[in-house]
Amino acid sequence: MTLDPRHMALDILDASADPKTTLDQTLDHADPRLNELSDRDKRLCYAIVFGVLRNRAYLDHVIRSFSKTAFEKLDPTVVHLLRMALFQVMFMDRVPDYAAIDKAIDLSKTIGLKKASGFINAVLRNAARNRAAIELPHKKGSVAHMATALSFPSWLLKKWAALYGLDKTRAICESVNQIPPLTLRVNPLTTSRETLSKILEQAGHTVELTPTSPDGITLSGPGSRVALLPGFVDGFFQVQDEAAQLVSRILDPRPGETILDACAGVGGKTLHMASLMDNQGTVTAMDIGKAKLEALQEEARRLHISNTTVCCGDLLKTSVRDFDGFFDAVLLDAPCSGLGVLRRNPDTKWKRTFKDLQRMAARQRKLLNAAAGLVKPGGRMVYAVCSCEPEETIDVIKSFLKKRKDYTLDKNLDLSVELPGILNSQGVFTTYPDRLHMDGFFAARLRRSPKDGSPAS
Repeated sequence: MTLDPRHMALDILDASADPKTTLDQTLDHADPRLNELSDRDKRLCYAIVFGVLRNRAYLDHVIRSFSKTAFEKLDPTVVHLLRMALFQVMFMDRVPDYAAIDKAIDLSKTIGLKKASGFINAVLRNAARNRAAIELPHKKGSVAHMATALSFPSWLLKKWAALYGLDKTRAICESVNQIPPLTLRVNPLTTSRETLSKILEQAGHTVELTPTSPDGITLSGPGSRVALLPGFVDGFFQVQDEAAQLVSRILDPRPGETILDACAGVGGKTLHMASLMDNQGTVTAMDIGKAKLEALQEEARRLHISNTTVCCGDLLKTSVRDFDGFFDAVLLDAPCSGLGVLRRNPDTKWKRTFKDLQRMAARQRKLLNAAAGLVKPGGRMVYAVCSCEPEETIDVIKSFLKKRKDYTLDKNLDLSVELPGILNSQGVFTTYPDRLHMDGFFAARLRRSPKDGSPAS
């Protein structure tokens, strides 16, 4: 049986609706089936999934406008079918209205929702015929209007409006709703940025060098499977956003040092630091997820990196006695709300609450204190999150510095790379997707006082 990209999209949206399941996890689970699709069908599937999640509030408003049944009483799968078809009708110029509608009706019958097919047909055809008459609620320019027009939860927009004002809030939302580029980080152990750029251009890709990170390349145009890009099997690159690339440089790992990546995940920053150290010294990657560390080790082999080691454990239950001694430097890329990477994970905006920020901030403070105990006197530590929310960023740093008098904020980020406009007056690193076309990240470098009072290294 031929796999249908719309059926796949429906399955992914149904599965990712679970508040405890991330879109990334759902896509990983679906990967074997997705790889059976042609490149064209896979792009269509991804476009529908991400498009629905980016524009969910607006699509739901359209459904409410043309449904005679209360939205809250609709079957969740019926809602996803309607969202999918409406996204194609409203946002995808290359898909004719009749094709999007007919496919939704056929799919409803295929999955056992034949009784709902008439309702789906009526809502979709009425919406397609009357799209010009669709009116948005609330006063234009207000937070409530923006929540529907740009599809963001009201609580988050109110928070951003209070922090940044309405104009910047709108700019952030509009940027977040754009499809982000594919950004690669060049592996200096195997090639150079110039060489990889030429290889990719010769293969027909449109290449741009990242303006801030000296390690990055962005690709635009038709998507390609990363594993099929020239240089992948040779370990020439990893996929990593420009902001994430800069975080590793802020730690400033040096050849011969001992470095700890305290919450390594699959190790994008671990392997970047290892390459910056020219494969000399040691980078220990610690995480509670054994499967993530196994994936990290496999990726290290692909990148020809040999100076990494892994440690499966919980930072909050770890002390320096669990290692050979203190580390020269520690990176804590802490678990967070992920509100800085909504471009890539649009499902997150529908699953987070303000209470989540408070809960995560409390855990981040504990993790930062635990990581601080692993840094040698005179050493350095970077705290980073893919979030721009004060509760998870500067508030965590201020709370830490009040308690840990043996640490100071290092405002002198003397890097070999320019950081225009993203080092603020407090000496911390912040990026927002509306200005810099990067993900939203925060990083602060901290120095531990030497025991003998001599200047920190």
